[in-house]
Order: sequence, then C-alpha cells, then structure tokens
Amino acid sequence: MSATVAKLIEGVGQADAMIALYDPAGLILFANPAFRRAFFLGPDERIDWVSMMRRNHAHRRGPIVSHDDFEVWLSSSLSRRGKVPSLSIETDMHDGTWLHIVEQTLPDGHILFTALDITRLGESERALRQERDIALKSASTDPLTGLSNRAHIMELLGCRITALQAGRSTDTAAMLIDLDHFKQVNDRFGHVAGDQVLQAFARTVRAGLRTCDAFGRIGGEEFLILFPDQGIADAETAVGRLRDKVREVSVIATQPDFRIDFSAGMTMVRADDTVSTVYTRTDRALYAAKAEGRGRLKLAG
Repeated sequence: MSATVAKLIEGVGQADAMIALYDPAGLILFANPAFRRAFFLGPDERIDWVSMMRRNHAHRRGPIVSHDDFEVWLSSSLSRRGKVPSLSIETDMHDGTWLHIVEQTLPDGHILFTALDITRLGESERALRQERDIALKSASTDPLTGLSNRAHIMELLGCRITALQAGRSTDTAAMLIDLDHFKQVNDRFGHVAGDQVLQAFARTVRAGLRTCDAFGRIGGEEFLILFPDQGIADAETAVGRLRDKVREVSVIATQPDFRIDFSAGMTMVRADDTVSTVYTRTDRALYAAKAEGRGRLKLAG
C-alpha cells in the first residue's frame, strides 16, 4: 500500500467507519475489521468486489439488492464504480442497518471505500434519499442489460478526453462492438431470444473487464468499451480474451448449441478529440471489420 493511500485511510477519521481499498481490477487490497464484519470477509481474506457481492447475495446477507435480476443490478453497479472521482450511495443491509457509502476513485484507478452506519436517520428521510439514488442510477442505465446507456457511456468518454487534455490521464483505448448477424437471431428465434442474446453478451463481457473499464450499450446490438490506462496492444489482448469467452457461452436458453461472435473497431483517445471524433473513428474501423468478413477487430487509421 502506498504512503498516499495509507494517509487517505488514516484520514477517514471515524473509528467505526468501514474502510477498504480496491485495485483497478476490483480486488480488495485492504479492509479494516468493521468492513470485514459488515461484508462477511475472513480476517486475511482477499477477494474481488463481484465475488464478494455474489457470495453475500446468495446467502442473503450484506447489502440488499434493489433489483429482481441480480445480474442486471450487478452490471448497473459496475457501470458506475471506478468511473467517476467520487460516488455516494446509501443502502439497506440484511441485518436492518442503513449505510452511507462513499467510493473515491484515485488517479491510479484504485478505489477507496468508506461507509458509515446512518440507521438512526428517520424512515421518511431514508426513503426519500433511496428514491433519489434509484432515480439517478436508472437515468444512466440501459434497462435490458444493466450496462451504461448511450448517454452515460458517452459522458464517460467525454470525461476521459477532458482528463487527457488536463494531463490527469494516460492512454485510453475505445472500442465499438457490433454483434454479427444479430438480425438473423431475431428473424430466426424471435425478439425474446434476441433479448437473451444481448443480456448474455453483456454479462459475459462485463465479467471479463476490470472495474475501471467502462462498458455501455449504444443501442440495438452496438456497444462501446473504454479501456483506461491501456495502449492498443494491451487492449487487443483483452479483446481476444473477451472474444474467446463470448464464443464459449450459450446465449439462448432454448438453443444451447447456438453461439455468437462480434466485430469491433478500436482507436486510441487523443487530447484533441471530441466524443464525436472518437465515435466516428471507431465506427469506420468497425465498418471495415464487417466488410472484411466479420468476427474480427480493426484498428482505426
């Protein structure tokens, strides 16, 4: 743990605060006893955020999930974690307590988590604040997949450009994805199956990304991924792993042998870019990938 992070943790100040530090991939590097009690971690256990939330949800303990579909809730939560400098939410816990949580994303992508028990707040005030948090989350979320919606992923791209221009960020690779032959899925199996394909694709890709990576649905079968602090070579390697995972997954419940693939266009974000210029370059590269036979990645010139 760096001296800077140690000072941040020490500076939280409240002895009863729950404190944890995550690396950019979501692995817990440090957690104090109060955090470990609240989230059911062993004294020396190191685990990533997704695995911790899955385990606690399965045992009906820790935070109460506010969505009927856990996977959609998980994707929606990951669409915001580590993407903005500070994230503040409030949540009910299965033991009846109510937490105020703040996550600070540090310049190097680490996430500092702090939480306080605010159960003593009045019930009406708590309800109003929870409604506010749900509304804010819904406004940035694609309802089918739980990913960032178009407006939110474009906003995150704009933030990466601004950070690059201000010298607060290093390289960011942007990749535009389109599922191959998706219209045939709807025509052959119906729109319900098409929705299942989109949801399965979103779950599979999200599980293969780091917490700091941003993933959003542009519309239809088109998606955008942002890889902060990665050059083209590292991003290409990540895309290869994602493609292997996608090709392995059964995406339609009634068609267990059916598989999908995707085409993609990639570019590096530049300091003189706008959201529009990044999207245009990736779109042209995506078009070239499809023209060359689909199922491949093309880099923007």
